[in-house]
Amino acid sequence: MRYFHVAYATGLIAAAIAMPAHAGETILYGDEGAWIDVADLPSAEDGRGMPLRLMESQTRMEDGVVSSYGDIAFALDSTEALDAMGTISLEWLPDKGDLTVHRVELVRGDKVIDVLADGARFEVLRREEGLEKRILNGALTATMSIPGAQIGDVLRYSFTTTTDEQVLDDEMEYVNVVMAKPVPLAEGRMILSWPVDESVRWATTRVDAPVDETTRDGYRYVTIAVPVAEPAEIPADAPPRFRLPPQIRATTFDSYAQISADIAPFFATEGTIEPGSALAEKIAEIGAQTTDQKERAALATQFVQDEVSYLLNGLNGGNYIPQSPAETWELRSGDCKAKSLLLLAMLRELGISAEAVLVQSQTGDALPEQLPTLTNFDHMIVRADIDGVPYWLDGTNGGLRATNMIEVPRFRYALPLREGGTDLQEMEMRPQAVPDQTVSVKIDQSAGVGLPAIYDVRIAITGATARQFQALSLIDDPAQKKDALYGTVSTILGDHQPVDMELAFDSDSGIATVTAHGLVTSPWDTNATRAELDVPYQVADSFGFDVDRARPDIADLPVSVPGPIYFRREIEWLLPEGETLFRLLGNPQIDEVIGGTRLSSQTELTAPVLQITEEVQSLAWEFPASDLPDVRRASLRLKRSLPRLRATSPVRRAWEYRGDASARLEPIERIYTQLVADADSDDTSALLNRFDFRFQTGDFEGALADIDAAIARDASADNYLSRGEVHYNLGDFDAALADHVAVADIDPDYTINSRRIELLALLGRADEAVALVDEFAYLFEDPKSEAQLRSYALGFAGQAQEGLDLLRDELSIEPEDAGLLNSACWHAGIFDLVTEETLETCTRAVEEAQNSSGAIDSRALALYRMGRAEEALRDLDVALARSPGQHSSRYLRGVVKRSLGREAEAREDIESALHAAPGIASLYSLWGLPPK
Repeated sequence: MRYFHVAYATGLIAAAIAMPAHAGETILYGDEGAWIDVADLPSAEDGRGMPLRLMESQTRMEDGVVSSYGDIAFALDSTEALDAMGTISLEWLPDKGDLTVHRVELVRGDKVIDVLADGARFEVLRREEGLEKRILNGALTATMSIPGAQIGDVLRYSFTTTTDEQVLDDEMEYVNVVMAKPVPLAEGRMILSWPVDESVRWATTRVDAPVDETTRDGYRYVTIAVPVAEPAEIPADAPPRFRLPPQIRATTFDSYAQISADIAPFFATEGTIEPGSALAEKIAEIGAQTTDQKERAALATQFVQDEVSYLLNGLNGGNYIPQSPAETWELRSGDCKAKSLLLLAMLRELGISAEAVLVQSQTGDALPEQLPTLTNFDHMIVRADIDGVPYWLDGTNGGLRATNMIEVPRFRYALPLREGGTDLQEMEMRPQAVPDQTVSVKIDQSAGVGLPAIYDVRIAITGATARQFQALSLIDDPAQKKDALYGTVSTILGDHQPVDMELAFDSDSGIATVTAHGLVTSPWDTNATRAELDVPYQVADSFGFDVDRARPDIADLPVSVPGPIYFRREIEWLLPEGETLFRLLGNPQIDEVIGGTRLSSQTELTAPVLQITEEVQSLAWEFPASDLPDVRRASLRLKRSLPRLRATSPVRRAWEYRGDASARLEPIERIYTQLVADADSDDTSALLNRFDFRFQTGDFEGALADIDAAIARDASADNYLSRGEVHYNLGDFDAALADHVAVADIDPDYTINSRRIELLALLGRADEAVALVDEFAYLFEDPKSEAQLRSYALGFAGQAQEGLDLLRDELSIEPEDAGLLNSACWHAGIFDLVTEETLETCTRAVEEAQNSSGAIDSRALALYRMGRAEEALRDLDVALARSPGQHSSRYLRGVVKRSLGREAEAREDIESALHAAPGIASLYSLWGLPPK
């Protein structure tokens, strides 16, 4: 349904008021009415810094006619203001009354230029701005580009409109937003007046300003100076009735019951269905399908939703007066009024008790507190009563079936249109019978929890949202459809790599089904001592009330409950067999009502499968603020109780798939291969994802093929760096060095790095590494960074002691710097310069680095060099427990174990390390630590 109110539009630097201008086809020009109190324009000094100099809104309610006067002045004080405000636009509906333009002036200093006196006139256009939203309101637009306007002028224009609404007879109503700070308005007033013998009631909402009410010359006046104080910010989680903008409302209606009675005749259905017509035959067809009244109501509603498109026709009073059911059927289009009247007629023909009801779609909870006006409502639906149960049927929505008809839309109150009238009816919340969304998620990590997981997702969607997916299923653009489906699955999984996504819509059930298959990054925390999983994808995990009621003025505001919602989720998680056991933590049985929401979860772990079934369902529209302490505690308890898994022993890591175990990688590899095959020719993401998988699992030949292909499409510095690492691990040091040179050509900041120094050393060109540091010393941001890399290069060039002295010089300046301490410890270890003093430095590095695995690894090497192998082994065990992917530590541990005579363990550690990072062998051999 279409209603009208004053709207405020903000331009680049100013705010403007769009007054409702309702007139005939011809614009009138003339003086202001005698009832208007014309304001003086504020002086430039008074309006300094205020682009909107004047804003007057004066309204007279008399003899069934509402006359509205607007007087607006803008400062055209910049090019932007001149461009934005140099054209006046007035929009009106030609079936409501008269529009009279009083003035269009340019005030230039002390001079007033009368634009109208010079012959300028508005040009009348028909411009249906809402047509893309299926709204044909019959509006005309008058525009005038102000001739001669200059920067520094003040543009002032005024006009009066009269409105005589067809359906109101002699009744009148007025609703307007009251301008509030920080609108940059220098001065303004809102004046409402009516004859003392008119039964007008008025009220303001959230207006923090004096309101002057006086009587003079037989008229009652209400005056508000604007802008009023900015209303206090109300949290978005408060019910809408507390978040209304400042408003003034006036009415001659004595009650909502009067509105109900006055509008009801326009929605009478008797005689609207012609016997024997096509529409009558359609109704008979529905009646023949079933005798169940609920099924009949659902079929009739489905017909109106699906077969009649939405189009608001506001011509000739059509903003309030509906077109006939026969016309709606013939046109196959109509707005909420037309659709509701058609549905109402059909239901009554089918013997179902029903009536049209007015609702407010956004702020319906405020209706009981507002003065009764027709403008309070913005939508119409139908109430059907079947077996004592009210059903709220919306012909403009979609997806309704008998199974979900019980749902109550969040309108809160409805006004039935009934002969004799009736008051507002509360639309009581009741739980939905059918989930809005049922999601089945299957995660296959049978290959290992450290690998990407294979997912299969099925999302069944009902109701109005399913209707949107029906439209999506008909789209011919594959890319658009793919993007939409990816976004849908992402709401469940987050980032994912789909190899297949499908959409199906079943018109009988009204259910849209999205299925997807692909890969997701493993959500396990494998850096912990024992791998842990906070089971993702649980709908209850996103539940919570982040509500702030700390301010005294909002402390008692109720809290809105999201909804109506009903979600069901089924999670099946396949775990690897034969490697480790998994322990289920958290509460396996949850069934609570928290903050007006029911949450249930049943979890079962039967190796190797974890299964979770959960539901979240809203039960209330809102709850009182006094419940917040209990709600917060219960929400926290719920979060801490959600199921999670913990491995009881170490799990297999990505680099541990050697020999026969590598066969378990094949299903994942196949999906990556399909993703690469399906990718666009210029897209490298699939290649890089497979590259990362192959690199992490030790398939360096495969990784090289991927990164070569990626560089052919995108020769970026990052891609060259990645290829350099592959070449390094394959032992092709010349190729690796060439990659680093290419990186430096792209981004000079990468000219010097530790890997490039190592490669030069491995190629027997350590002196070039020192020269490189000398040549590009200007790239270092601080002396400390230079000392660390220079010392490294010097060490490879046979000047290890000089390098260590450099680090000690820097440590004399920053003796507690963890990075420098660790560099000194590591340098002494790799170049075999360890002393007792070195060990003290190493321990300080561990302490300053808060026991980081890197610092502990450095100390282990120093201990080994000092012949303290057992202590070195303990440190390496700790380092690997903290960082299992620190392959150099595993290699060194193998070397240490070999020195202790633990040959089999040593071989396992070294082979595992070299499978993951084979380049280690060559580098550590330079330091006298070969693999054999």
